[in-house]
Amino acid sequence: MRRILITGSNRGIGLELVRLYLQQADTLIFATCRQPATADELNTLANPYAGRLKIIQLDVTDQGSIDGALQLVSRETDGLDMLVNNAGILPGGIAATEATAAHFGALEVDAMTEVFRVNTVAPIMIAQHFIHLLRKGHHPRIINISSDAGSIALRDSGINYSYAASKAALNMLTRGLASDLHPDGVIVTSIHPGWIQTDMGGPTATRTPDETLPTMVKVIDRLTLEDTSSFFNWDGSRIPW
Repeated sequence: MRRILITGSNRGIGLELVRLYLQQADTLIFATCRQPATADELNTLANPYAGRLKIIQLDVTDQGSIDGALQLVSRETDGLDMLVNNAGILPGGIAATEATAAHFGALEVDAMTEVFRVNTVAPIMIAQHFIHLLRKGHHPRIINISSDAGSIALRDSGINYSYAASKAALNMLTRGLASDLHPDGVIVTSIHPGWIQTDMGGPTATRTPDETLPTMVKVIDRLTLEDTSSFFNWDGSRIPW
């Protein structure tokens, strides 16, 4: 049975990834979120997929929460085949971006720091804590949900400073982690899911989750060790760093 841990699973991209992977037979999903009791859409999947969906409390910025989640997952399995670092924030979303985290002239330390804590520091900490389970997995991979906003080569504006910089930093961590884990056979990539209509992306986004995520899942599932350390678009094309 394929074992997948997905962070930030209560809405948006994370929730859709849970739904898509549950459609694959012999797949066990560990779906994490900060407040499982109020994750209504995620909880509706529990009955039809009983035994294949484990909903776990996890605040990716809280060390005690990470330790607790690791203990719960370790009780259920002795290995993981995939970690999807999906949990992330863009304060205010695209539609109402918070200036204190985004706009030069209004930036504040605490607002910027929180974006980096969630989008950059948390994924590497999650990977560090769960790596012993991934090393025991079958064709293991770490998928960092990034953004083309984090591409330095494509950058031509200063808007959304914290979000863009946090994703660029996440991409750097992807490269470093890919190098460290290559001897263990662990694939590590960054992937851009596209600008899609979620709470973060807003209603004016160019695509819906149904238009990009099924293809993105196929891209993820086709990855080999030769693809490690790469930055992919949702359709499998490569994005410049």
